[in-house]
Amino acid sequence: MTFVVDGEGRLSSVGTTFATSVGTDPDALAGESLASLVDDDDRQAVRDALDAVGSGECERRRCRCRLRGHGDTVVEGDLELVANPALVFGTFTASEATAAAAVSATPDTPKSSAAEPIAPTASEPTPRATDRTAASVESERERFGRLFELIRDPVVEVEVVDGEPVVRSVNSRFVDVFGYEADQIVGESLNEFIVPDDCDGEATEFDRRTAGGRANRAIVTRRTAWGRREFLYHGIPFEAAPGDQRGFAIYSDITSEKQSREHLQVLHRVLRHNLRNELNVVLGRADEIREAAADPSVQRAAAQIADHAEQLLAASEKARSAADVVEYESRRESTDVAAHLRAVADAARQAAPDATIETDLPSRLPVSGTATVREAAANLLENALEHTGPSTTVRISAVVDGRDAVVTVADDGRGIPPAEWEAIFGDGHLTQLDHSSGLGLWLVKWVVESAGGRVDYERVDGWTKVVLTLPRATGRLSAEEPTT
Repeated sequence: MTFVVDGEGRLSSVGTTFATSVGTDPDALAGESLASLVDDDDRQAVRDALDAVGSGECERRRCRCRLRGHGDTVVEGDLELVANPALVFGTFTASEATAAAAVSATPDTPKSSAAEPIAPTASEPTPRATDRTAASVESERERFGRLFELIRDPVVEVEVVDGEPVVRSVNSRFVDVFGYEADQIVGESLNEFIVPDDCDGEATEFDRRTAGGRANRAIVTRRTAWGRREFLYHGIPFEAAPGDQRGFAIYSDITSEKQSREHLQVLHRVLRHNLRNELNVVLGRADEIREAAADPSVQRAAAQIADHAEQLLAASEKARSAADVVEYESRRESTDVAAHLRAVADAARQAAPDATIETDLPSRLPVSGTATVREAAANLLENALEHTGPSTTVRISAVVDGRDAVVTVADDGRGIPPAEWEAIFGDGHLTQLDHSSGLGLWLVKWVVESAGGRVDYERVDGWTKVVLTLPRATGRLSAEEPTT
């Protein structure tokens, strides 16, 4: 039993089997809230699952629930939600006992009733029921046809026949990305075309799960007409008719992203290691020169060399933090931003004793992200202290705003130059003149955006305010939480 939920939690496409299980038809369910079909006692669990998958907190969530349909229809089963960009795909697997009970409990209704069941019965269907069933099937085909073409990723529909995924349809993006025309692949085994020989075992296991009505998600290597590519694969099972097990396979091409990530990590590790080692030598030699030189001008020159070397080392550490953002982006979890902000404020008070650091924070405020959120807060505070006078005042606050946590870092300094702010957070151009704050503000942007949030800036009444909006989280906290 399959369905598709939009960003508002409403059903945008519904399979006939799912609609029939709650005593109605797909057209009647289109636009309805998924949660409205769920029993009162289970509704919050379903809403939490939708929030978790829709916000990116997790890629898949399963929960046990009861669906309530027309009349006394109650179906208990397992609801599974799988994330896809801008949509959530869902399957509902009813337990045998409740599915049978739902069928037997479907009330008889007059032929003119809007609640007339469309499931086939042992009796001969009336012409009107037949017409409605045909219209419902056609409407469903149209909806899924539109969905097929609107999705920007390759999508293929398969029927599992004797354990083999036989292609029934593909969308235009599949043809563009994989290079196989529809008339070339429809009716053939999908695996014969796109699964490399060394991935046969993995693909067979995915097919077995699809045949059993279970969803799949994995990073896979697949063969196109032009060679091997890396994909994020989502497998969505559904039953087209009793005994007709099918599935949608959605492939998001991540080859370029994966290669860029690997290139960045390798370059970062090599450069950071070499840079740190060489700069430590420079620092050591500069200190020796400063101590041994009798000429004050030589001592000043050595001090300048040491100062610039230390700045390069600090930039290297920020580059490490930036690499951590890339590494942790796919491992989003719950982290306590209030604890991170307190730790950052305490460290700033010791580093800048003449500054006034004020905080207004809740005891605990979990957000979706990783411990790199602390790096963002530390860099914002560092930026405020470095570009203002020694007696500056910095105010750090955090509040709950609906489903978000809003963190504000305000200072009474001169503010961030407009050209630099536009280059990093707006539509400005990247030039050498735009990098006076180094990597700090870039790191803030990357951390917040990787957590699904946004950064805003305003200059009001002599105060510079940078506002971080982060999605709240209800999951378990990261193991990297501060102890304060």
